[in-house]
Amino acid sequence: MKKLILLALMTTTASASDSNEMMAACLASHGYSQETFENTDWSSVAACHSDYRVGQNSKELAEMRDFLKHNPRYRHPGQSLNRCWGKPREMPFESVNASASPDGSWYVGINYKDKIPAGCFENGPWDNRDEK
Repeated sequence: MKKLILLALMTTTASASDSNEMMAACLASHGYSQETFENTDWSSVAACHSDYRVGQNSKELAEMRDFLKHNPRYRHPGQSLNRCWGKPREMPFESVNASASPDGSWYVGINYKDKIPAGCFENGPWDNRDEK
């Protein structure tokens, strides 16, 4: 067991994130090196990386807006698996009648359907953008 854990620890690779790689590119484009640390314009390096992050955030927000446009049920808590959200639903009854008697008592009658089609009540797909 110890050999397996040691093997797993030795085979994992470390990789830099895209943000870190972009920061390194910004530092390189502004002439940073250890020797020029004191003279580096850190404001321009930060602005370079900030432009990258703003662009990434804009892409993620555009993707989220597109997803929510096609899947509005995700905007409301508890509706993510509700394929019927926003669609007319089939009621389980055919008719309802009610009448009042002169003494103040009420009679209410409900005629239920024999069968209700399942269609809309099944769990829906995660993302509606693939459906036509």
